[in-house]
Amino acid sequence: MNPLNSNRNSAMQRDGQGFFIAFEGLDGCGKTTQLKKTADWLCQEGISVLCTREPGGTEVGKNIRSILLDPANSNLVDQSELLLYLADRIQHLQECILPAKRAGKVVLCDRFHDATVAYQGYGRQLDLTGIHSIVQKWIAPHYPEITVLLEIAPEIAIRRIKQHGEIGDRLEQESALFFRRVSAGYRTLVEKMPDRFICVDATESIETIHQKIVSDLSKILKLKSSVS
Repeated sequence: MNPLNSNRNSAMQRDGQGFFIAFEGLDGCGKTTQLKKTADWLCQEGISVLCTREPGGTEVGKNIRSILLDPANSNLVDQSELLLYLADRIQHLQECILPAKRAGKVVLCDRFHDATVAYQGYGRQLDLTGIHSIVQKWIAPHYPEITVLLEIAPEIAIRRIKQHGEIGDRLEQESALFFRRVSAGYRTLVEKMPDRFICVDATESIETIHQKIVSDLSKILKLKSSVS
C-alpha cells in the first residue's frame, strides 16, 4: 500500500495525540511566511491547525515578549533574558501547545527551544547547564516532532532586516558576529538531531521553499503532496 494514500491522521494522532512542528531560523529567514503558508495548506487538507509563536503565544507571553524585544530594554542582562524565554515557553506549553495536541491538532509554532539554544546558548555564549533540570523536566519531553529550519547566511539575514526600513527589535539590532554564532548553533543542533529537522535553503523563492516543506511534511504526515 502506498503510505501517502493511508489514513491521513495516522501520523498525527499517535495515541490520540496531535503533532507539533516548529519553524526556526535567523531573523529575516522567512519562517513566519512559510508557517502561514503551511497552515493554509494543512487547512485545505481538512486538518485542524493551531498557529502560535514564541515568545508571545499566550497573554502572559505577550507581556514577556514586550519586555524581551523592546529596544529600550538594553540593560536586560543575558541571564534574565534566558529565564524570561523559559518562563514564556513553559506557560505556552501548558496553556496552549499541549491542550491543542491533546485535541488532535497540528501545532505550528514560530520558534521553540532550539531558538534558545541557538540565540542564548551560542549567540549570547551563555552556559546552559544551569537550566538543565528545568529543560529536562518541563520542556524536553515536549520537543516538536519536526522542526523546519530555514537556513540563510547571516549577512543575507541582516540585509533583509535592514531592508524593512525599521529600527528592528532588540535582537534584530545585534551584530553580524552574533548572528554568525546563532547560525553555528542551529547547524550544531541539526548535526546532533538530524532526524528531527527539515532543512530548507531560505534563499530560494517563497513558492519553492513552500513546495519543499509540503513535500517533506506530506511524507511525514502521510498526506498527498499537492500544492495549491
